[in-house]
Amino acid sequence: KGNLNWPVQGRVTGKFGKARNPDTGVVIENVGIDIRATSGTPVQSVLDGVVSTVTYIRGHGNVIIIDHGGGFSTVYAQIDNITVYENEYIQMGNGIASVASPDNGSTARLHFEVWGNQKKLNPEKWLSSR
Repeated sequence: KGNLNWPVQGRVTGKFGKARNPDTGVVIENVGIDIRATSGTPVQSVLDGVVSTVTYIRGHGNVIIIDHGGGFSTVYAQIDNITVYENEYIQMGNGIASVASPDNGSTARLHFEVWGNQKKLNPEKWLSSR
């Protein structure tokens, strides 16, 4: 905990957890964090592991899930130019994709999640402080 390298350099613009929209009062839950980064910025694996899933999810775009063993996985979304394949072993720091260009004119960002034993964990508690 607190020692993982960041998947991209950038500022966290979307925090983990539930937040109330001040205008609508609607409560939404962010199961990861959103890190602002320039489109095309390389995305790196935060830990050694095996690519378990490469897919597309509406609302998240392209998604990579890496299984790190011991019940832990990381999820990388809003990405393009994927350079890894399912069942491929990759090492910490390896490039896996790049930050996608948003199609709705919003700011480019990487959506990043940490899962432990089927539970959504706050990624900021796992990433090294800067």
